[in-house]
Amino acid sequence: MLSGITFSQYADFRFDSFNCVNCDEYANTVINQSAFWMSETPSIDPMSQNRFYIQSGYSLSISKIKGHHWGYPNLDLGIKTTKNLSLTGKIFGFSSQEESPQILGAGLQYAFGGKDTLNWVTSIQRIDLKGLNHYHLTSITIDIRKWIKWNPIIFRIGTGSIFYKQKSFFTVSGMDSKIDGQINFIGVDTLYPYSIYTIGVGTRFHPRKTMISFFIQKELF
Repeated sequence: MLSGITFSQYADFRFDSFNCVNCDEYANTVINQSAFWMSETPSIDPMSQNRFYIQSGYSLSISKIKGHHWGYPNLDLGIKTTKNLSLTGKIFGFSSQEESPQILGAGLQYAFGGKDTLNWVTSIQRIDLKGLNHYHLTSITIDIRKWIKWNPIIFRIGTGSIFYKQKSFFTVSGMDSKIDGQINFIGVDTLYPYSIYTIGVGTRFHPRKTMISFFIQKELF
């Protein structure tokens, strides 16, 4: 799982590595897919007493681009500052084709619910994708999830929206220099505590795309 932090299989962030007929459509597909991947929020249990979290995983696109299911690494950090509020962050780099993408961003998660049951969590997160030759991408994610415990399995279910903006350093005829958009999705995560770790699988659905993620999480004191 941790090896996914170093390498991204098949994912190609360049615009000139494919002889596109409709280059604007291809660029939009790459940007849209990248925004969908990097906007994933970490699963921080609102009822846990631990304060520090590290979550490593791998996301895989169900739809194909250039004949492949593109895969991406994930690495998230989290810290609970109060009973209700957690701060999250992403800061890592990896190799993909001829690129060295860098992910940098932060967010917060606010838990609420009944007097003794914080089973709803709202997340706000901003992430930047840097280090690419052809473009820079920024995304803001807002989602709300409900945590449902069915011992020993935990479900995290909800919906959200991703707002993204991209600025190109590389353009060809018919390709926009700036691309922005919105992605609405439904998210379902399943978590299973195993020994000192939590193993999880998550899925985010959109009418034209689906992303599945596998991750392992460790809570620290």
